[in-house]
Amino acid sequence: MQGVNVFENGIGYLLKCLSLYTSGTGFFVMYLAALAFILIKGNKRDKELFLPHALLLILTVYNPVVPLILDKIFDVSGEYYRLFWIAPVIILVPYVLTEIIFSIECTYKKVAASAIIAAMFIFGGNFVYANGIDVAQNIYKIDDELIEISDMIHADSGSEYTRAFFEYEYNMEIRQYDPKMLLTIDREQYLYAVNYSYTDEMLSDEDHPEYKILAVLIRNQNVSADDFTDALEKTGTRYVVLTKGHPQTEYVRSAGLTEAGSTEMHTIFKYDLEELPEYGLIDYTGVEHRFSYRRLK
Repeated sequence: MQGVNVFENGIGYLLKCLSLYTSGTGFFVMYLAALAFILIKGNKRDKELFLPHALLLILTVYNPVVPLILDKIFDVSGEYYRLFWIAPVIILVPYVLTEIIFSIECTYKKVAASAIIAAMFIFGGNFVYANGIDVAQNIYKIDDELIEISDMIHADSGSEYTRAFFEYEYNMEIRQYDPKMLLTIDREQYLYAVNYSYTDEMLSDEDHPEYKILAVLIRNQNVSADDFTDALEKTGTRYVVLTKGHPQTEYVRSAGLTEAGSTEMHTIFKYDLEELPEYGLIDYTGVEHRFSYRRLK
């Protein structure tokens, strides 16, 4: 999870992940209350259905010691929180609350109980539109500026495919909009750069020249201009898109990149590669997928 890792947060890692995932801990408290209700008032079927997996979750996913142990073996900072997506927590709370409402015979009390339960859900988390409603600028649900940048790069490159470096948000969005815009940095590398600096050993790794690019443009670490442009050459990166006012703008200019265009908020820098790489689609002709129709018949 971006900005949260076991190394820095220790035993508090679980609570931070839980708080980010549920927009607070209100729903998790309701889950514990629902478990208590099932344990005390639930019938045999409910206990058999909900209590075993709840015990398993408490001993594993929701045990604050578990991520610390796992981190000794694996790097769980980027993966552990995903367990919350598959944990059947969201099923139990509405189930129990629905049972409570239908168990009340008096209509007025049933309406009052429904209102209280609705209030619990409303105040137990964060309002979706607390910061206002974002109206999409276009049918692609991305910034108009990103579309403008994409068009500028393709017009300047003169080739169908080209490789570019974007800052995090645009790096995540451009791949959903423009499949012909190849990215220098993938998601996992970006998340690492956000959380950690690069060591001298990593910066000297010839198999990963992208580390130098991230060190300069994300971590603002000292890397020579020659090493930076060498990394652009090895990764085939022709364009670097930076927010105006980025602290490394002058560094990029001094490294020899030229301005290929600009928008209201961003500047597009171009690096002249010694040799333009050739890109093409992978030819899957004749390849039989292992879940093909013939095998399913």
